[in-house]
Amino acid sequence: MRKPLRIHKTWLIALAITIIALGTVISVLVFATGDSRLTIAPYADVVRFQADGVATLQVRIFDLSGKVVWDSSIVSGGIVDWNRNNDFGERLAYGAYIYSAQGWNAQGGLDLQKNGKLALMPGDKVQLQAAPVASSTSIPATEEKPPYAPMDYSYGDLSISGNLGIGVDPGVFPIDIRKAVGYGSLGFQIVEQNRPIVWRFEVIGNTVPGRAGNFEITESGVANHFVIAPGGNIGIGTVSPSAKLEIQSSTGQDLIAAYPSFSRVAGSAVFVVKHTGEVRADGAYYSGTGGFHTGGADVAERINTSEWVDPGNVVEIDPEHPGFFRKSSSPYSTKVAGIISTSPGVILGNSFDEATDDWDDNRPVLAVTGRVPCKVSAENGPIQIGDLLVASSTPGVAMKGSPERAIGAVVGKAMELLENGEGTIVVQVMLR
Repeated sequence: MRKPLRIHKTWLIALAITIIALGTVISVLVFATGDSRLTIAPYADVVRFQADGVATLQVRIFDLSGKVVWDSSIVSGGIVDWNRNNDFGERLAYGAYIYSAQGWNAQGGLDLQKNGKLALMPGDKVQLQAAPVASSTSIPATEEKPPYAPMDYSYGDLSISGNLGIGVDPGVFPIDIRKAVGYGSLGFQIVEQNRPIVWRFEVIGNTVPGRAGNFEITESGVANHFVIAPGGNIGIGTVSPSAKLEIQSSTGQDLIAAYPSFSRVAGSAVFVVKHTGEVRADGAYYSGTGGFHTGGADVAERINTSEWVDPGNVVEIDPEHPGFFRKSSSPYSTKVAGIISTSPGVILGNSFDEATDDWDDNRPVLAVTGRVPCKVSAENGPIQIGDLLVASSTPGVAMKGSPERAIGAVVGKAMELLENGEGTIVVQVMLR
């Protein structure tokens, strides 16, 4: 009689384990290059990235096109847990992904850089334990926390009757956010659902040169829109304002624009500061005891001319073209109106171009008072300081006038000498 086959119980257990292992599909496959201090372990609830010897860590997950699908941001300690979702909380599809991990030391220097691939696979048969509570040895342990007072809250629209503490318990203020000292920032972000628009509200960490202590509001992390720096300086378009209010524009936009209503059509602003420094305002200007200061020494107005005129020319009213001016045409002309200004301190009568939303008026400017350079001739003798000047026989050029004949023809008084020939001297404009 054949003896029955005996199989030891230990071998049965080993065989069962082998069969189960062969039927298991691994849920996360990792292919890595770079620093060996980073380890990646899959758990039932998260994939854990753990780096030894770093003070802060950041992990980003990319799809194969290079688009960031999840960003942990910079966190204190050497552990980052990823729940396999994207930044919008959606579960990622099975397939291959790329990860990038960066770690910094306590001084803010980059201390770890590692890149690799992750393969998310169906893992229904994999029996994984939940991840243990993360603890970091990179940040010194704090003293024992005081007893925590539970908050009253309700579901639906979140309602909290006590202080909300994030990183501290209990909170000292109604909203109390704290972070361990280290690289990075403290703040929060608002993400528009299913769109790549992110608003970040941050207080920048002390280890970021030039920005330490800044409160910054940014969009999508690409440009600084609003900054309050330590000391109270406010910056718009800059991270390091050097004045109590500093505005920068790198796109040619207006620095300041004020509107009287909700209407913002072209030309409706009542006050504008252009990126070039040009200031435009509707309405009157009122000054206190400080007065109005300008670099020019004359007041001038825009005029229409019937012929080409140059700075320094004496002009007269053109009787053949009402509303227009021309160069002075005869000695002692009583039609003289002033001298074409070179660089006026104040310009009156500018025309606004509604089509281009611009005050770019290129018409000549006629000095009606103040000091300006003037083209003169010694036709009636050398010009002395204080001489009355009138139109000469040369169009647009002044000469010394005889007091007896100058009444009604004076365009100004000489402030410099001219011995002979023609030249240009400074003249005090005065029509009489």
